[in-house]
Amino acid sequence: MTATARALVIVERAYRGAVETQFADVLYFIRALHRQSGGLDVALRGLAASYAIAANFVPVMEVAGRRLDTLTDPRRCVADLLADGIIIWVEEPDLATLGPTASGRLLPDVRRLTAGGLAARWPEYERVWFM
Repeated sequence: MTATARALVIVERAYRGAVETQFADVLYFIRALHRQSGGLDVALRGLAASYAIAANFVPVMEVAGRRLDTLTDPRRCVADLLADGIIIWVEEPDLATLGPTASGRLLPDVRRLTAGGLAARWPEYERVWFM
């Protein structure tokens, strides 16, 4: 099989370190890595699959009584990754856990896989990284 990209990056945890890394979250890092590595694909799993769902939601939280609204918008970051030519994968079971309408609100150009479809693709990649 010919690899669609040299590496597959799997992201499973949503908003991990969002406050600490608001200037450079995991998706920002993946974008930079893609530019330097010559190409990669991304799989969003678990709650990170919500990054690929269209929503009228702006990440905001309150810390010590202060509103923190400078967190990155993962949906915009996913759109940037897609524009850079990165393939974004999401498995159907992860979409199903996000609610009955999630599958219909998938961002354009995000690709779906059936259950277990991601693991079946691993041999196509030179490397598989978890972030």
